[in-house]
This record gives sequence, C-alpha cells and structure tokens, in this order.
Amino acid sequence: MANPKVEKLKDFGLRYGDKIAVALASVVFVLCLGMAFKRPTIDIKPEQIKKYAEQSESNISRRQDPEEILKILVDQGLKNSNFAKEAEESAKILLVADDFRAAREWVTPEPGAGLIRDNPKLIAPANVYAYPGRGGALVFALDSEGNRILEAEKKEAPKSEPARRRRRRGAAGGGGSMMGGMMGGMMGGAARKGSGGKSQAELEKEAKEDEARRRKLMQARLSGKDEPAAKDEEAAGLLADKGPPPKEITKGLRWVAVTATLDHAQMLANYRDALKNPSTAQPYYSRLDVQRQEQQSDGAWGEWEDVASKRNLDILDNLPEVDEELTPDDVRPKNLNDPLPFLKAGLWEKVHIASLVPKEKKEVAPATIPGGGEGMMGMMGSMGSMMQGPGSAGGGPGGSAEMMSRMMGGRGGRGMMGGSSMMGGMGGMMDGEAGFMGGMGMGGGGVAGVDSLTDFWKSEEKKVMVRALDFTAEPDATYHYRLRIVVVNPNYKRDDVTPGHDNKSKELTGPWSEPSNEVHMPSDVSAYAMGVLPAGAKSDMKVVFQVIRFNPEDGVTVPQNFEASPGEIIGEPLRRDVPVSDGTGKKLKLIDFNTRQIVLDVDGGWQPMPTGFAGGGLPRPATALLLRADGAVIVRDEADDRLDAVRKDIDTNYKRELKESNKERENGMGSGYGGMMGSMMGGMMGGGGARGRGR
Repeated sequence: MANPKVEKLKDFGLRYGDKIAVALASVVFVLCLGMAFKRPTIDIKPEQIKKYAEQSESNISRRQDPEEILKILVDQGLKNSNFAKEAEESAKILLVADDFRAAREWVTPEPGAGLIRDNPKLIAPANVYAYPGRGGALVFALDSEGNRILEAEKKEAPKSEPARRRRRRGAAGGGGSMMGGMMGGMMGGAARKGSGGKSQAELEKEAKEDEARRRKLMQARLSGKDEPAAKDEEAAGLLADKGPPPKEITKGLRWVAVTATLDHAQMLANYRDALKNPSTAQPYYSRLDVQRQEQQSDGAWGEWEDVASKRNLDILDNLPEVDEELTPDDVRPKNLNDPLPFLKAGLWEKVHIASLVPKEKKEVAPATIPGGGEGMMGMMGSMGSMMQGPGSAGGGPGGSAEMMSRMMGGRGGRGMMGGSSMMGGMGGMMDGEAGFMGGMGMGGGGVAGVDSLTDFWKSEEKKVMVRALDFTAEPDATYHYRLRIVVVNPNYKRDDVTPGHDNKSKELTGPWSEPSNEVHMPSDVSAYAMGVLPAGAKSDMKVVFQVIRFNPEDGVTVPQNFEASPGEIIGEPLRRDVPVSDGTGKKLKLIDFNTRQIVLDVDGGWQPMPTGFAGGGLPRPATALLLRADGAVIVRDEADDRLDAVRKDIDTNYKRELKESNKERENGMGSGYGGMMGSMMGGMMGGGGARGRGR
C-alpha cells in the first residue's frame, strides 16, 4: 500500500511544478535586468578613438635605435649567442660517418625463417707451434707496486745521435692481443692495475679522451690551422711538456712464442649463417686465451693451467717500442696477437707465419752458417754418422736403428715425423698453410678500448695469424701449449635470438686447440756435444762442447766451445766479445761459462770397420754422460745437439749481432725467411732444446 505523504507530494508536483519553475526563471530575469540598468554606460567619444589610432600608428612607424634595443634585451637577461660564428665553425668540422651509425643495422625481413638469429659456431686455432727464445727487451722500469719510474730529469738526445723512428704500441692493444689490450684479459679478464698504478677502466678512459683530443686537433688542421689555438687548452695540451718521461731499461727475458693459424673464412661463413646477415656479419675477436701444461720429473704431463697473465702484462703493458711487423694488418687480428718488444739483445725467431708474409718482405738468404762446421756438409756428416754408427758402448743412443727411430718418431714427439712437430713444421712446408716464419718482428686487446660494436678489426682473408708470448717459462722446463679464441657475443641483449641460444653473456669462448709441440726452455748455462777429439797416448778422449751462456740481467747470450774429458767440469770464466745495439761496436767482457756439470764418460769418434769390410772405418757422433749439480745424470749426444734448432739459432744470431754491432739496431728479426727452413728441419729432427736425456 502506497505512503499517503508520497502520494500527496506526487500530486503537488504534477499540478504545480511547471508553474514554480516559470516563476523562478522570471525572478532571475528581473534581477539581471535591474542590475544591467544600474551599470554605467561606456563613456567614449569618436575623438578619443581617433587619438588612440594616431598614437598606435606613430609607435609602429617610429624608428628606434638598435643600441637601445640591445640594451633593453641585455637588461632583460638576453645574450648574444654568436649563431653566425657557430654556424661557420660547424661547417669546418669533419663529420665521421661511423659516429652516426645506428646501433642496429636496417635489415629487410627474409621470407620463411625471418631474422631469428643463432650463436655462431666458433672454431679452434690450428697448427699451434711453440718455440723458446731469450733476449734483452726495452721496457719501462717499474717500482715494487708496478708503477712506472720517472727519469730524475728530462734528458735530451745528443745532437750527433741520429733519431730513430719509434714504433710505439697502439692504445687499443689488446691487444692486444694479445688481449684486452689483448693480453689485457688473457685468462681472467678482470680489472687490473696497469701503467702508473691505474686501473684498466681508467686507462681506457684516458685513451678515449686522448683520441678525442687528437680528433679535435685533426679537425683544426683540416680547417686550415696547423696548430691548435693558444686559448684552446685542451688541444694545446697535446703539445705541452708533461715533465720527465718514464725511465727505460733493458730487461733480460725468457719467452715462448706460440703461433697458430685461424680459418677466418670458416668463421665468416659461420657468422653469416648464424646471424642471417651475409653482408656485414664479422667476428669481433676479443682476446686469446692461453693454457700450458708442464712435464714432470717422471715424464708425465701435469694439468692444464692458465698462463700467468699479470706477469706477462707487466711486460706487454710497458713497452716504449715494439718491433717490426712483417705480416699485413688484414691477416693479423690485433686482439689475437701480442706485440713484440723491441730487443736490445737477442733476435726474434719463429714469431711469424711464412705463408702470410708478403713476398716483398721475405728475405731469401743462403742457409749456410759461417764457421764451426754448421753448414750443409756438417749436417750431412752428422746424418751419415747417425745412420751408420754401431752403437754406444755404454748403452747410449748411438746405434743406427735408434738414430733412425729418433728421426722418424723421436722421443717425446721430437722426431722428424712424430707428433706435433710434424704438424707445426712439416705441415707448413708441404701445404703452405702452417709454415712458420723464423725470426721476425712485430709492431699488437679486449673489448675495452673499442668505442662501439662497429669499430673492430675486420678482414676477408681466408687464413689469419694468432700469436701469444709467454714470459713466465722457467729454465730447464718443458711445456705444451693450447689456445682458444674469445669473441664478443653478437647476440648480447638482443631479443631476436632463437630460444636456447645465449644472449646474456658478453663474450663467447671457442674450443681449445690441439696441444702444441713439446717446447723446452734451455738452462741459462747449457752444454751441447759437438764432436770428439781422439785420445792421445797420455790423455783420455775429449768431447768438444758448445756452452751457451744467457745473462738474465741484460738478455745477452754468448756461445763458446770447450773441451772436456771424463772427470772434468765443462766450461770456465772467459773473456768474450759481447754484441751491442747502440752502434758503438762489440765489447770484450768476462763471462762465466762454468756449467757445474762433470763429464762421467764419453764415447764416439772413429770406429774401425768390422772384419771383412773394406775401408778404414766410420765416424760416430760424440756421446757424453754428464753429472749435473743437482745429482741428475744426463746424456748429451752430437746426433741431437748438432742439429738442435735452438742452439743453431743462438749461434747464428750471435755472429750476426757481432757483425752488426757497429750500427744502431732497427729491428729484432732473426735469421729471416731463408734461414727458417733449415732451422725448422733442425727443430723437427732434434728440437729438444738444451735438455739432456735422463738416464
């Protein structure tokens, strides 16, 4: 039942609602009309309008002094922007197209598969070859904390001394090789203290700032200015005196040079297949990882370990000069090749790949070695004695069967046809792909130091070279080495990658290479058996030893021949000519050639023919049983030592250094392309270095 009050209100509204609304509207209208009548009217006359119009016309047509306008603008805080001058300066700036390149390339979608990317398949370096060396390199002196030591005062070169052009290492090396800076992250990639105690990030920042200043200087010169304006302090700072330079010293070094080839054409194919962009896909080589394993006293091989990068970087990050490079830039990735320090003593050997060196840089020289019976006839004589010797009386390796076995297979993979020696040497001579260049020099890191992912080494060559230098090899130690490449991940933080492929890691690592040949770092004082002197009526048979003395202080290596019979110590202090690199001529110095090794027994020499055979006899190679200072007994035999590649290179380079001591050294190349083949053959047939065979 409806509410009576609601019903009454409803009836009232229907009956009187419209009348009430009209009444309210009428009241509002009357009020507004009354207020309008009360407001005063506009009191303006035609004369006033005319006056105002004439004033406006006068203001528009009146001329105002520009100085007054400028004063008013300055008072209001407006300043002259010199827009015209800035426009003129902008027209002179050299624009670099790479600075405006898009982070991602503009691509056209392909039918079917589209642009879904994969991770490229990485490959391992091939034909890995390791070779020992020693010498004295020019480096910056460092204090106990690894900071460069400055000269006490700035020195000026004598006016009479000819200025030699310095081939300084580039800022981006790592390479840089090896790594970031090429050695920059050889095994760890972590930030480290570099030159002057600065971190890697600080060094990279300084390198970029220096590059910006140099670009600004170049732009100024392109615009017609030979030098930066005096008021331009930033550009003028390039030419300012920065105080005393770092101190340079000659430091004795031992090293193992590890070279290899990389199938760059296959890498390009893998990248183009994985990244779906055949026109621009290029591998961004970041660094070269290096590991080695050491041979134990029982002949077994230890575990693979990372090469100590900090000790190597203390050398590679502090090079005042780098040596000459023979391979062109397009076959030498800067982040995969270590620079060669400029040698003041000694010469580089086996640090280039012969097949990648241009013809005009290959110096073909006779393979004969002056003096000492080291020529081809000496080699043939030793070969004959190895093949026909009847054997050592003491059970040593003198028999013809064992000699042939050593040539074909060799102990520990050191024979002519055995193991990785064939891969590292003979393979290169037979197919031209892995021929290793002996005695070359170079002028060579990581993602750091590259401004963008478009600024890195690129090439279309099929084969390229990789090279690592290990300055941590210990005397009388034997190693294997292996390498792998590290690249910047081209799919890092991309969203167009096939699921399951890595787009989160900044770098990708390739597989490890096969182990290198067995490489032995000779002792600082090493004795090599070179021949036999016949026994006299009152004397025992003597063996002629070539003693090679390496001085770890300055890197000078000097050979000298000594005679010793059973019971005698090999070597003694002797004055010998020492080569120099400053052009002042060879110097005579006292050198301690004492090996601390005692001759226990000797064998070899002239062997009569058996009964029934014609002829007077045959020569046998010398064999000596030696007692070392640590109590070990070793065997040295002429068959191995005369053809030893390391010994031959040292002897040849010493004679060359003496001959060239009258002129200032310009590069540290060794025996050259012509001498490489003979040295390589020696390495394959007896490349055990200065190591005696344990007995």
